Amino acid sequence: MRHFHIRQGDPAPQTPAPAQQVENIGLPREVALLGRDIPGVRPHFVVTEGESVTCGQTLFTDRKHPRIAFVSPASGIVSKLTYGSRRTLDLCVVTVAPENEKPSPHKMPDAAPREILQARGMWPAFVTRPFGRMPAPDAVSDAIVVNAVHTSPQAPDPAVVLEGQRDAFHLGLSVLSKLTPADVFLCQSPGKPLGPEGGRIIHASFSGTMAAGLPGTQIDRLCPVDFGGAVWSIGCQDVIAIGHLFGTGTYMARRVVSITGPQATTPKLVRSVLGARLAELSEGGAVRILSGNPITGRDAQFLGRFDDQVTLLEPRPQAADPARQARRATIFRPLIPSASMEKAVATDTYAIPLARALSVGDSDAAQRLGCLGLIEEDVAALTRRCTSGTDYAAMLRRVLDELELDAA
Repeated sequence: MRHFHIRQGDPAPQTPAPAQQVENIGLPREVALLGRDIPGVRPHFVVTEGESVTCGQTLFTDRKHPRIAFVSPASGIVSKLTYGSRRTLDLCVVTVAPENEKPSPHKMPDAAPREILQARGMWPAFVTRPFGRMPAPDAVSDAIVVNAVHTSPQAPDPAVVLEGQRDAFHLGLSVLSKLTPADVFLCQSPGKPLGPEGGRIIHASFSGTMAAGLPGTQIDRLCPVDFGGAVWSIGCQDVIAIGHLFGTGTYMARRVVSITGPQATTPKLVRSVLGARLAELSEGGAVRILSGNPITGRDAQFLGRFDDQVTLLEPRPQAADPARQARRATIFRPLIPSASMEKAVATDTYAIPLARALSVGDSDAAQRLGCLGLIEEDVAALTRRCTSGTDYAAMLRRVLDELELDAA
């Protein structure tokens, strides 16, 4: 097994870590599918507000690719459907009502694995490089990277998550190998292999900073994105869900999530649901809730599709003069290069020239510097270390969108 020790990026936060024991909690009162998790998708809703749905039932499809379905994480009643800009998805909320649950068929249709994943709601689990999008229905990847690396003590340990789920995980890996003629890389922390050995499933171990747990870093070390190529990434819990789908015929939305942060009275691991309302996990009180870790997480009301951690922070102080605060936010501050910035991005790129290219919107220079192998989480540490206060994640997204439009 090849090993990579990552030195670039931010170290794990020094906050209390949860005991690696999963606590089963009840279903949340609301769950949601978020447009930010599937950017660019224009939904064609097949349900209406007030309609009853069951777990795994299709809520909407992609207008551009009708074969790709997006399903409900829980049984309940559709309570809110809202659009974003250009008729993309903003929010789809389901008020949970477990009594709406109906027995699901256990017989899998006689179809290719790709078609089953698209029709049963698991296709959105994949994220592509370049552009950080959901892959097209007929796309073929040059490799698939499964992320099961545990670099932060505050996050769920994949070895704990896999307890009792090894068969489903191995079945999910075998399904992935049928989606590509290339290799499937299983990235994990040092130790015994988590998956079956042999065949096209290749194990690699990562350690070091928080960046070691980012799929972008793993792709950069194992299978860099070439011009015209594509690599897909997927989390280990989604691989378990794929194995569960093919093994039982039912959609599994349960996920193990850690509740941590300075304001968490008792850091813990809980078994929650995709898109759960975060206020129900915050233990009450006035706190700022991030979906994700303190470095790459975002303020949110619902758990993000790809997040397995919830961070509870102190509320932001109220500005004495909101108008003055708004003016200060628009003041341009110079980018002052530093050794800290050079070590912020863990992929094979020059961080400071990349920061300059992104800050002026120079997409050609950014492409030459390797931005096609990055998504927002890969430059989050750069934002934290830059003196200008620039949001490089937002700027990277604008550049990627421009390059994707040019490539279309």
